[in-house]
Amino acid sequence: MGMLALDIETANYSHDIGGFHNTVLFEPTVVATWDGEQGTVYCDKNISKSMPSSVVVKSLHPKTLGRDLEKQLEQGNKLLGHNLTKFDLPILRDSLDCWTAADALSKSEENIFDTSKLLKSIVGHAIPLNDAVKHTLGKGKLMTSHEAPLQWRLGQYDKVAKYCLEDARLVYDLWQHGRDEGFVKARCRETGIVNKYTVKW
Repeated sequence: MGMLALDIETANYSHDIGGFHNTVLFEPTVVATWDGEQGTVYCDKNISKSMPSSVVVKSLHPKTLGRDLEKQLEQGNKLLGHNLTKFDLPILRDSLDCWTAADALSKSEENIFDTSKLLKSIVGHAIPLNDAVKHTLGKGKLMTSHEAPLQWRLGQYDKVAKYCLEDARLVYDLWQHGRDEGFVKARCRETGIVNKYTVKW
């Protein structure tokens, strides 16, 4: 079984549309996937020249993305992400009308590996991706999730696409570290102390 890390970015904020629950009103701008070796970026802006030659750039179309994700699931792979079940996949299902996202969510136990959900069940509260990768891997995100929509609005499409792909890679690296080393580090919200949490995935 393999993992395909997935991350998305949107042009708008949750407060623009009345909250995270209004997933149909989000405007997806970039979807990125990473399987540990190969990256794919789905975007309708001209970003090909700014991407490394090893990265495949495709149109952000529900059929294109849906077929690619479907192929991964048919091969027995899982979709991997941080907050995948609450943010990324519901937006792809409701706003982009991506049928594979809907199928994956309907069979989440067998199709989805959500590091955010799993860490929350261990720690007792949500752990931001940046916190987990900083303390576990010594790495950081290229920008914050709050900055990405603004950068998109400013026309920095290549920056947002690179950020999205890097987030997919970071999620993959975090999952891989937990699998190989058996732990993830994160800061406890109540004590402020960075703890080592045992994971079995």
